[in-house]
Amino acid sequence: MASTTQRWEEKEISLDILPSKIANGSKIYIGSCGSTAEASLQAMVDDWSLVNIQIIQMIPGGNLPHLSQSLDRFRTSGFFSFNRTNFFSTEERQNTECLNDYTPVGVNQITRLLQEKCVQVDVSIIKVTPPHKGFVSLGTGVEATMDFIRHSQIVIAEVNENMPWTEGPSKIPIDDIDWWISVNKPLLTTEELWPELIAGPTYPQDVMDRIGMNIVKEVPNRATIRLGVSPLIYPTIKFLRERSDLGLHTDLFNEELFQLHKEGVITNKYKTIDTGRSVVGQAYGSAELYDFCDRNPIIEFHPSSSTCDPQTLAKIDNLVSIVAALKVDVTGQVATDSIAHKFYMGLWTDEDSIRGAKFSRGGKPIIVIPSKSISGRSNIVFELPPGTGVSITRSDVEYVITEIGTAYLYGKSIRERCLALINIAHTDFRQELMHLAKENRYISMSQPGRFLSSTYPVELEAKYTTRTGKTILVRPVKATDEDNLRNFFHKLSDHSVYLRYFRKLKSMPQKILQKTADVDYSKDMAIVVQDCDDDYHHELVALGQWVSDPRGGLSELAFQVRDDWQGEGLGTFLFRRLIDIAKEQGIQHLKADVLGDNKGMNVIFERSGVKCRKRSDFGVITYLFDLDATPPDPHQDK
Repeated sequence: MASTTQRWEEKEISLDILPSKIANGSKIYIGSCGSTAEASLQAMVDDWSLVNIQIIQMIPGGNLPHLSQSLDRFRTSGFFSFNRTNFFSTEERQNTECLNDYTPVGVNQITRLLQEKCVQVDVSIIKVTPPHKGFVSLGTGVEATMDFIRHSQIVIAEVNENMPWTEGPSKIPIDDIDWWISVNKPLLTTEELWPELIAGPTYPQDVMDRIGMNIVKEVPNRATIRLGVSPLIYPTIKFLRERSDLGLHTDLFNEELFQLHKEGVITNKYKTIDTGRSVVGQAYGSAELYDFCDRNPIIEFHPSSSTCDPQTLAKIDNLVSIVAALKVDVTGQVATDSIAHKFYMGLWTDEDSIRGAKFSRGGKPIIVIPSKSISGRSNIVFELPPGTGVSITRSDVEYVITEIGTAYLYGKSIRERCLALINIAHTDFRQELMHLAKENRYISMSQPGRFLSSTYPVELEAKYTTRTGKTILVRPVKATDEDNLRNFFHKLSDHSVYLRYFRKLKSMPQKILQKTADVDYSKDMAIVVQDCDDDYHHELVALGQWVSDPRGGLSELAFQVRDDWQGEGLGTFLFRRLIDIAKEQGIQHLKADVLGDNKGMNVIFERSGVKCRKRSDFGVITYLFDLDATPPDPHQDK
């Protein structure tokens, strides 16, 4: 009986022999990215006896000569539509006939598709390491390869000594391979895989940087991150350097994630499964990255059925899934693979990633999208263009991030969603979005829309510690705070309401709520105090504002602290904060009307050190503050 080594040596063939092992009409799976068997593809294309070959590939890249062939010879199908992206040049796309057979299904379902023969495969051509003790490693191309091998009648391997031997369930017995070819070429780098993608049009760097800064606010230390495959996300990864002890469980391992590993940002110490190990499905990048993956126990390569299974993802505490979108409508419907009747990317694992994070304890499902497209159109739209596929439904969407800010949609009404998403839309398109939302009764016709003219001043957000050591968040008010302000009013005592409004009120009139929450930050200012620094699960405990006089008079200042939070120093803090913001905006004078019985507010004004004049009429004291003459506050935090 022949030894394992002898049987293996007998299976070696040359590239010119390879086409003879493949029958016409075969359905052939090939790997993705650096694991694509380019030499075998070229050998098949060069042999004109082969016809009616279907190539199945997950993600394209590198030299793919079959794409220029007629459909009578080669056609391509896969789970990632790339004929309308910058994966290829315009000339290549125009000359390519066989790129349209896109299957819109999540990668997690490939196992079932093969089992039920909805997708059929005859031959798998893979790229592997040289054998070791009866096994070869699939290296950086595990993804769905195991499933395709399992359902193939013939398995052909390109054995490449440059392929890393990767850890995890990435090995197959050499007996599973029918034929093999020795092809010792270096694995393709990112630049070699997608030169047109790298050189193509991109979003401005400052837009991507601001998106990255907004993303990192939602990622706590010790979280596990998961990223979609869209290149849109990659420029934002560098901002994760601000966090520590992150975990990684994702599909693609790339250069940006490799750098986080090198710098010790990703440690996987606190992952609730696969502790101490990054789990990925495939990788591409530099020669240094490939070397890092070789026999390295801190990074494991798992099949797609594991890396993107929502039930597995839900077991990872504090999982933050970040998925890039093409368009988002004002109710929260998300498109990730198409706009109108054109397909651009793929569903890939977007829906599974979002749902996995949704059911993770402490997880956050995040949608990322620049507010304006490269061509200058709004990416936040009133309705998705006809023909656009809804990849992620509004009921699954929680966080939407643009360079302008974050909209939190979980549990929010259509009205609240519209206001939140319009607030993070590009200022060029807000008026139109508001008009359409009102016209279709998504938003009340009485909504002022003052916030449309200015961008939310995120730089004014700050944490503050009260006299008793409580940590609070102070921030500008948002149009979505209307219900928060209503709840704030109903937690005030009758006496506090009277001192603030000079009369008894059973409820806060809608017009006053809208006027307070819907602010043009370039003219007026209102800041609120949250009872914690969680921007999405909180109560308002204090409110301060100044309102400009449309007739040209002095802006009027007022503030109020909830009864159960009085004595924490919030009144003094709010007053000083409003004065500082007013001075920064060039306001020289403010006024405030205070009842003489309101001893707390009168004391704050008298002891503030802000130069003022005052007069008293019928029990109301009017303070006129001169901000130009205000001395610096020696107690103000630096």
